[in-house]
Amino acid sequence: MRPKHQESPIPQPRIVPRPEHQLSRKDISVEALKVLYRLHHAGYLAYLVGGSVRDLLLGKKPKDFDVVTDARPGEIRKLFRNSRIIGRRFRLVQVFFRGAHIVEVSTFRRRSEFDETGEEAVPARDKAYGTPAEDALRRDLTINALFYNIEGFSLVDYVGGLEDLRAGRIRVIGDPGVRFVRDPVRMLRVLRHAARTGFAIDPGSWEEIRTLGHLIRTCAPARVRDELLKDFHSAAAGPFFDLLLRSRLFYAIFPAWDSRLDPRGEQRLVDLMGRLDRLVNASYHLSDSLIWAVFFTPLLERESRPGSFKELREFIHEKLPEALGGIEFPRQRRDEVALMLALEEIAADLERQQRPIPVRYQRLAAFPEVWLLHQIKETPDKDLLGECRPLEITPRPSKPKPRRTRRRRRRRG
Repeated sequence: MRPKHQESPIPQPRIVPRPEHQLSRKDISVEALKVLYRLHHAGYLAYLVGGSVRDLLLGKKPKDFDVVTDARPGEIRKLFRNSRIIGRRFRLVQVFFRGAHIVEVSTFRRRSEFDETGEEAVPARDKAYGTPAEDALRRDLTINALFYNIEGFSLVDYVGGLEDLRAGRIRVIGDPGVRFVRDPVRMLRVLRHAARTGFAIDPGSWEEIRTLGHLIRTCAPARVRDELLKDFHSAAAGPFFDLLLRSRLFYAIFPAWDSRLDPRGEQRLVDLMGRLDRLVNASYHLSDSLIWAVFFTPLLERESRPGSFKELREFIHEKLPEALGGIEFPRQRRDEVALMLALEEIAADLERQQRPIPVRYQRLAAFPEVWLLHQIKETPDKDLLGECRPLEITPRPSKPKPRRTRRRRRRRG
């Protein structure tokens, strides 16, 4: 057991006792409570942290619960046999429970890996750990840096996150310009949380996003792609892409769209993303390929396209890398998206002519999603949930197996 940290007198935390806030243990998962109590009873600090605290204070149900403590990863591992240590540089512990529930437990850290420079960029393991105050200050946004202390059931706020929650404000911890330069992906996170909560972005942060948006091109393409996929599936893609366009961060990520997407095209993109949100909220399963096909629609609608299926597919396949900018896109995904977009256009043209869709197209494995893509693009808003359903295709009758004729053996005379 380690003695409790003595926090620096600056900053002093704001402690909100249980009678003065609405966060209740009954809203915390049983698995997270087990982790918190075991750490607490072993003599360690044990805080619920991050998005789970924010969501509970907003009256939402968190998707997962993260715990932070002053216990080191090895000490946490000894307390929980049903756990494993992951990560090389900054290790954390995953605690496993029945029903595929996982609670991630990390040790208080001094700073984010993106805020380290010089010799600090390769810290000794002991120097990477810090105090609760340091751990709060290293986080991106004030509303994501709140702690819930299982000892006394109080809220701990080092950064003014509670005030920002009440004011409906997204504010970066520290100087936004410095934080964005050190990790430009933070700009995406600001827009994401503004879209999901409906909060206003702090004016200083908004201006820095508009000024420093070009820095997003310095980030690893796969990392930017993965961040965007989170927003595609978030049920808040519409407001997110609206902010992305208004801040012009969208055109820093996808520069080829800048001269091709007029205000009507921008509105078309936001509308299509809003349609995806409605389907996600209605528990539709939407594949990444389908979502990317919806995303590319406004750009392709403004292009002169060939008429035949084969030429159209090749045309789209060649256009996708340019449209993606530097975003990393696996070849298989590009093939799937090109097939879906080309086949949807052929199907839409046939439907306008009131001609049947050839069975050879309907038998393709991608066709149910192609039909869903067509419905997302064409169905009136008021009928979206009622009409967006996979096309029912009558199964092809199986051919009877040919009977084997037995050759009669000739008798020898």
